[in-house]
Amino acid sequence: MNPVSHMAKPIRIIQITDFHLLSDPKRTMMGINTEQSFLAVLQHAWQHSDGVALYLMTGDLVQEPSIATYQRLQERLSCLSIPCYCLPGNHDDPELIRLSMVESNVHYHSQILLDGWQIICLDSTLPGNAGGYLTQNQLDLLEAGLVDQPKRYTIVCLHHSPLPTGSDWLDTMKLSNANEFFKLIKRFPLVKGIVYGHIHQAMDEQFQNLRLLGCPSTCFQFKPDCKDFALDQVPQGYRWIELHPNGDISTDVVRLDTVPQGLDVASSGY
Repeated sequence: MNPVSHMAKPIRIIQITDFHLLSDPKRTMMGINTEQSFLAVLQHAWQHSDGVALYLMTGDLVQEPSIATYQRLQERLSCLSIPCYCLPGNHDDPELIRLSMVESNVHYHSQILLDGWQIICLDSTLPGNAGGYLTQNQLDLLEAGLVDQPKRYTIVCLHHSPLPTGSDWLDTMKLSNANEFFKLIKRFPLVKGIVYGHIHQAMDEQFQNLRLLGCPSTCFQFKPDCKDFALDQVPQGYRWIELHPNGDISTDVVRLDTVPQGLDVASSGY
C-alpha cells in the first residue's frame, strides 16, 4: 500500500501502456523503433503533466524481459518528478519488474491510496501464455483492498481486457475469468472503473455501472474489429483520466500528430 497525497479536486492520471521495449534500443518491431516511439509519447505526456498526480503503466513494458532492459526503462522514468506505477503484461516478467523498478518515483504496488479514491493494480499474466487470468491470489488481493477501503471510490488496473474488443484474434487473449472478476466487483458499488492495456487501441465502454477504458500503445496500433491480426495506421498515444470527488470519471485519449516512421502494416505476427 502506498499513499499519494492530493488536494480534494479531480485527481488527474496519465495512462501509458504497451511500450514493447527491446533489449537493443536500436532494433525495430513491426518496422517501428519502439524505444523512440515510447520516448516521443513520454515526452508529450510530460509536457502536458501540469496537475498530474501519477502515471499508470499498464503492462508490456518490454518485449524481451531482462534486468538490463527494465533498468533502462527505470532510468527513463527516474528523470520524471511524478510517481510512476508499473504493472506487468504478458510480455513482461513480474519478478524482474519487482527487482529492477526500484527508483524513488518508480513503483510496483498493488494498492495506491488517493484522496477519496484508491487504485488497485492486479497481475493478470500467465507464464508462457498471451492470454489473461486472475489467480485466486489476485482475486483475494482485490477483495482485500476493497474491504480494507469501503468508503473510497476505486479503479482497478490490469493488463488484459475483461471485455471483448470485436477483433476475433485479439479476443482469444482477453481475461479468461472475467465473469468471476465482475462477480466480485459487483459486490462493491464504489468500484467505478477498470483500466487496462494490451489491446493497442482506444476503448471506452460502460458495463455493469463500470467505465472500462483501454488505451493506445506507445508504438504500433491494432486495427479494430478485425478477424485476423492487422495494424492500424493511426498515431501512438496515451490516455488521461480524472477521478472526481463524487465518483465520476472523465477521460480522453491523446495521440501524437503522426504515425511512427517505419510502420509495417503488412506485418502478420505479434
